[in-house]
Amino acid sequence: MSSLLSRHAECAFWMARYIERAESVARLIEVHSSFQRGRSSAESNWAWLVALYSDQKTFAKAFDQATGENVIQFYITYLENPSSIQSCVRSARENARALRPLIPTDMWYQVNDFYNRLLGFSSTDISETRLSRTCDAIKRGCYAQIGVAENTLYHDEIWPFFRLGLFIERADQISRLLDVKFAQIATGLKADKSQFDFGFWALLLRSASAYHAFRRIHPSAVEPEDVARFLLFDRRLPRSIAYCLCEIQSMIDLLHTGFQLNHAARAYEQMEVLAGGLNQAGRDAALLDRLHAFNDWMQIGLASLATELGYAFFGYQRPGANIQTSPHQFQTQTQN
Repeated sequence: MSSLLSRHAECAFWMARYIERAESVARLIEVHSSFQRGRSSAESNWAWLVALYSDQKTFAKAFDQATGENVIQFYITYLENPSSIQSCVRSARENARALRPLIPTDMWYQVNDFYNRLLGFSSTDISETRLSRTCDAIKRGCYAQIGVAENTLYHDEIWPFFRLGLFIERADQISRLLDVKFAQIATGLKADKSQFDFGFWALLLRSASAYHAFRRIHPSAVEPEDVARFLLFDRRLPRSIAYCLCEIQSMIDLLHTGFQLNHAARAYEQMEVLAGGLNQAGRDAALLDRLHAFNDWMQIGLASLATELGYAFFGYQRPGANIQTSPHQFQTQTQN
């Protein structure tokens, strides 16, 4: 790299990722809280959230049962969980501290203020009766942080790394959001088929702040396949995976052509693999039946892309030959 140190590039990348992750976890908790409203405690099921993030072992070390109270605490205020909202914002703050000479004062003040407000949460704030309001406050804090960055951060080499972290995390989290149905079925939630199939997908859209946009395109009904395809492929929706991949590709191209960083070539190739897989999925008439497999494939691909960026720019040591994923791998796996 030329003028930006590798450690600063990595801090910018992870600062954005942690803020986006905190917002996404708040969205997932909020949508499930809404879905569970009016159900008895016996019908309530929060174990799916632990399964969705593959946190069963970490959760079991801290809590005996996956009750609503325990899962909410684990994902909002439990600092020993690196994926909890407080842990994510704390990590974003530490990365911002390392970037203090490079980021505007407004960004630094905002992340500090946000973190201190999270530390002030009481047990009442994360109770199920006030959970929606708390999650909304968390989302607004994340909006403010990203907004301050987009309006004040200087667009030199640090900018594409911040944006790469933001959109890689967003694409990963949207794929997880689309996988909520699978995780809930796996943990035995599906009790009311009609409510689950239609009411659930409407709540899923709301959790992605996409309900009103979706209704403009599909005014008559909320069909599961339409929702899935909207969140996956509509390039006009800022939270769709297609939109995120376009932004990621644009930032990698900026690194390669705008800042003449030749190490971006392999990351660009992996980005093309993801884009090719997404295009194939768009032509799959049975996509809804294979949605879980596609989400897994996308998450693995995004993780590989993030690792490649680490090799290229953050000083990670590359272990031997890099294995490329075929753009036809998703199609092959789902047909077997």
